[in-house]
Amino acid sequence: MTNTKTKPMTITELSRVTGVSGASITALVKKWKLKPTKTGEYNRKYYSAKDCQRIIDYYSSKAKTATKTATKDEIIQILREQIEDQRHQIDQLNEQLKMAQINLSQSQQLQLRQADQIKRLEEPQEATGDVVSPSSSQDTEESDEDTRMSHKTNEETTTVNGHTMRAAHITVNDKKPSKKHETLRKNCGNF
Repeated sequence: MTNTKTKPMTITELSRVTGVSGASITALVKKWKLKPTKTGEYNRKYYSAKDCQRIIDYYSSKAKTATKTATKDEIIQILREQIEDQRHQIDQLNEQLKMAQINLSQSQQLQLRQADQIKRLEEPQEATGDVVSPSSSQDTEESDEDTRMSHKTNEETTTVNGHTMRAAHITVNDKKPSKKHETLRKNCGNF
């Protein structure tokens, strides 16, 4: 490797003398902007012995400062460990993504329920004699005779917490109030 010729050499000859690949020498020629001492037949470029020695010195100093190079098996083992670490990270991220999706789904369901509740509370309640009570169906069922009897309805409007509520006071003519009317009074209170 230290035996240099005194005559100009092509990149192929420099490669043989120095033990460095032709591609590496070409890269150094471009990097250092080396000028060929002459151009031969077929546009071959010839470089001086001084350039050859410079390349040899560069690679010999590089070899001294280089740390221990890893074997192929060591590199493969390192890469396998990196792959395993990345798989573990992917698994953790997938688990976090699942939890985020569950939380998002629960949040959306809660928001839908809240929106439905708000909508029901904000709907104006019409005060006719036929207000449906939230109590059980047994209390609201009446015979045909009870639903057909004549009654008088008085409406009253009240504002509570910014919501307008209407209440109906029902007076049944000369008859005891039905279960439906009693339930209404209990649930709505007197305004």
